[in-house]
Amino acid sequence: MQPATSLFLDFLRFFAACVVFLHHVTSRDLNQVLPYVRWGHEAVVVFFVLSGFVIAHVVSSRERIVSQFAAARLGRLYSVVLPALMLTALLDPLGRSLSPELYASIPGDHASLRLLINFVFLQENWNLTTMPLSNGPFWSLGFEFWYYLIFGAAVLTHGRMRIALPLLFCVCAGPRIVAFLPIWLLGVLAYRFYHAWNPTLRVQRLLLLINAMALLSILFFGNPLSPVRNEFRLMFPDNYLDMGFIRIFLGDIRLLPEDLLLGALIGLQIITVRGAIPMGVAFERMANSVRYLAGATFSLYLFHVPLLYFMSAWLNIDRTSASEIGFMALMVFVCCIFLSYIGERQVVRYRKLFLYLFDRINAMRSLRKGGMVSVR
Repeated sequence: MQPATSLFLDFLRFFAACVVFLHHVTSRDLNQVLPYVRWGHEAVVVFFVLSGFVIAHVVSSRERIVSQFAAARLGRLYSVVLPALMLTALLDPLGRSLSPELYASIPGDHASLRLLINFVFLQENWNLTTMPLSNGPFWSLGFEFWYYLIFGAAVLTHGRMRIALPLLFCVCAGPRIVAFLPIWLLGVLAYRFYHAWNPTLRVQRLLLLINAMALLSILFFGNPLSPVRNEFRLMFPDNYLDMGFIRIFLGDIRLLPEDLLLGALIGLQIITVRGAIPMGVAFERMANSVRYLAGATFSLYLFHVPLLYFMSAWLNIDRTSASEIGFMALMVFVCCIFLSYIGERQVVRYRKLFLYLFDRINAMRSLRKGGMVSVR
């Protein structure tokens, strides 16, 4: 992968995490003075496309064995999921005791069950919408995890299993998760085009400019496919699909056409950025800063909401004071950077742990097979 592309991916994922962060900082529960940042959902679409691109890259370059792929994905997820859920379980009861009215809209029932369901990534399967207390951003991991399983099974297994396993995982995931799979696969498609397409530098820069203008137009003036959302609401006013024997919750499926267009533009942006960024000393300095911040992306995404609510309750933040909200946001941001050192920056250790576990499982299987042969 070219350095410009790698840097752009790091920048894009950190920028998307910041958008989600600001989306929650400016929410009505925490703020009544700053303008609302409304692009939280669009930022998650960016994450999905980036994820598809990166996973296609690692599978093509190094994670060609199922155990390697599984250990890398589980290590990446649990390096942040475990401390994030522990932090949420610790801070939410404290914050609720300090400011019950602030947490009035936050689910607090069956706390242990909610945390467990999210720990095993079942929070969005079929009709489930299980929020782990205040930590709303966890919903997207319920999609990502199943995309890893479906894609990994499709490219790393052979024979009938290559078809049977992805289908089985799709059934387990449910229609909402499967409906958004094409957005994730746009990242995989972008990776394929990235290696198969070699435009001239002039064409790259022209497409980069046109695509950037299209993205900005969508963000500030709205998606041209937004009328489809209104038609969807008319067709399914209660947001359920009645199949007779079962009612299926549709969630954000009404946004799918808009998200597909946005995802396609993000994929095109990734493809065309290569070679269009000038290299040099300034590039290297910027690259080091971007890579450092990108190393805390997952932490910023999964730690910030429980921290925001707790800080707001603990410091008794005035929601009409921009300076107090800004101070709280800065404190939470710094905390997320710090927490990344006990989370995702330890991802190598988590990967080694899962590799060790898989090796032990394989060793036990070998011993059982050997025992069965010796008995015979």
